[in-house]
Amino acid sequence: MNKKAIGTIVVISLLAVGLAAGYIYLENQIGGKSITILAAGSLAAPFEKIAEIYEKKYGVKVNIETAGSLETVKKVSELHIQADIVAVADYKAIQSYLVPNYTSWYIRFAKNELVLTYTEKSRYSTELNSSNWISVLSRKDVRIGFSSPNDDPCGYRAVMMFYLAEIKYNTTIFKNVVENNTVIRVENGTITVPDDSELLNEQGRVYIKQKSVALLSDLESGDIDYAIEYLSVAKQHGLKYLRLPDSINLSNATMSNFYHIAKVKLADGKIIIGDAINYAITVPSNTPNKDYAYKFVNLLLSNEGGNIMNQYGQPTMYQVYGNLPEEIKK
Repeated sequence: MNKKAIGTIVVISLLAVGLAAGYIYLENQIGGKSITILAAGSLAAPFEKIAEIYEKKYGVKVNIETAGSLETVKKVSELHIQADIVAVADYKAIQSYLVPNYTSWYIRFAKNELVLTYTEKSRYSTELNSSNWISVLSRKDVRIGFSSPNDDPCGYRAVMMFYLAEIKYNTTIFKNVVENNTVIRVENGTITVPDDSELLNEQGRVYIKQKSVALLSDLESGDIDYAIEYLSVAKQHGLKYLRLPDSINLSNATMSNFYHIAKVKLADGKIIIGDAINYAITVPSNTPNKDYAYKFVNLLLSNEGGNIMNQYGQPTMYQVYGNLPEEIKK
C-alpha cells in the first residue's frame, strides 16, 4: 500500500472518529439526555431560568410543559404520561391525585397570593382602591376573568376568595360575580363546580379559561377588565394589580382556619378545602431519569434556585411530606 493510500485511510478514520464524537456530544446535549417537567403555568418563568442554569451545569436538556395544576397531575394519574418532575401550585393536587400510587413524597417549596389584575383599559381602574374593589367588581358592565376550578388551583382559589369576601365583609360579591354569571353554585355550604363543558369560553360578564395565564391576552385586549391572578404572574407580566387583604388572598398560613370555611367540590367529585397557597414538587416513582430529576430538585432548593423564585415573586418555603429520597440534599 502506497503512502497516498495510507494517508487517505488515516484521514477517513480521523473524520469518522470526529463525526462519531460530535454525534455523541450533540446527542448528549440535545436529545440523548433530557428530563421532562410537568409544571403549573405560574411556574413557567422561574423554572425556565433555573433550567438554563441546570442545562449548562449538567448538559441535560430540560423540557417544561405547563398547564393548570390539576390538568398537570391528571396527565400522570389518568393519561399515564411519564414525567421526571411534577411541580404544582397547590400541594393538595399531588396529595389528592398522585399519592400513594405515583409518588410517596413531595416538598412544599414556594408561596404566593391572589391579586386583582387590570390594565389602563379596565373600566373604573382609575378609581379602584382597597376600599371600593368589591363595589367596582359588582357593577354589571365590569367583565371579570378567572381560570377553571377543575383544571387550575388559581380557579378554585378565585371562587374561594369571592366566597370568603362575601362572609368577611357581609356583602353579596360571590352572588354578584360567580353565581349570577356562571353555573357555579353553593350547596349546603360547599361551592359546587360543574364540568368544563359548562364553564369554559364564557363570553358574558365572566370569562373562564383552563389556566389563569390564558386570561392575560383577554386582559391586554380589553375583552375583560379584571382577572384573578397570582401576585407573581402580575409582577412577571408587568400588570397593574390591587393586593387583597390577607383574610381572603390565601397567603397567610396563620389564617388557615378562616380559609378552611371555603370548600369547593370539583366536577370529578374531589373536595378542596381552602388553605394558604403552597407550591409543591415531586419526582414520580416511575420516572426513568431519577438522578437527573433529583439534581433539578436540588438546584431548585439551593440558594441559587431560591433566589430566582424570590426574584420572580414566589417566596420560598420548605416543608416535607413523606420520606425524601437520600439524593435530595435538603
